[in-house]
Amino acid sequence: MDYLRRFKPELAPTEEELHAIRFPFDPAPPMETLMLHFCGEVRLTQWYKCASEWHTEPVIKHIYETISRDEGRHGGAYLQYMKRALKQGGPSVAAAFAKIGFLMASSQRSDKALHPTNLHVNEALYPQDTIQSRLPNPEWLEHWLDEQIQFDSVWENKVVGGILRNLSNLLGQTFENVRDLNKYRKQMLAAA
Repeated sequence: MDYLRRFKPELAPTEEELHAIRFPFDPAPPMETLMLHFCGEVRLTQWYKCASEWHTEPVIKHIYETISRDEGRHGGAYLQYMKRALKQGGPSVAAAFAKIGFLMASSQRSDKALHPTNLHVNEALYPQDTIQSRLPNPEWLEHWLDEQIQFDSVWENKVVGGILRNLSNLLGQTFENVRDLNKYRKQMLAAA
């Protein structure tokens, strides 16, 4: 925001645009929310890595690499909270993590990028209840991913792989694919 205000003020969001994305979210279960945000960080890490590889200008490449590493650190922080929650909550927490991990790693079932900014969060405001739907240009994200940085199935598989690897380590299981994760989720639900 500071950069835009200083060097490209015509691109800085207005107060009205910022206000449009400030709206209440419906209550959500805490463990599912934690896992959702962890998966969002995994996805952002790969989006920014892809953007870095797509760009040719060295400074822009470096900026995207730095942002990607920062998103990875955010994911690591969420992972620490997840480890603590798992110790305290056992199978019900494991089931919650597996449920959201399964949903967020099942991206081939969706025609849009699965990220918290484009998920519905307020039933009363539907369909204008996603961050993305309230942007001045809601189609921008898909255009950036598909047309500009070309975030394709190879990159998407890195997101899915990151979710599965991290959950494998966290939960002490080996998840080769989302079916394995879903099977585990059902086992944890039965155990809870």
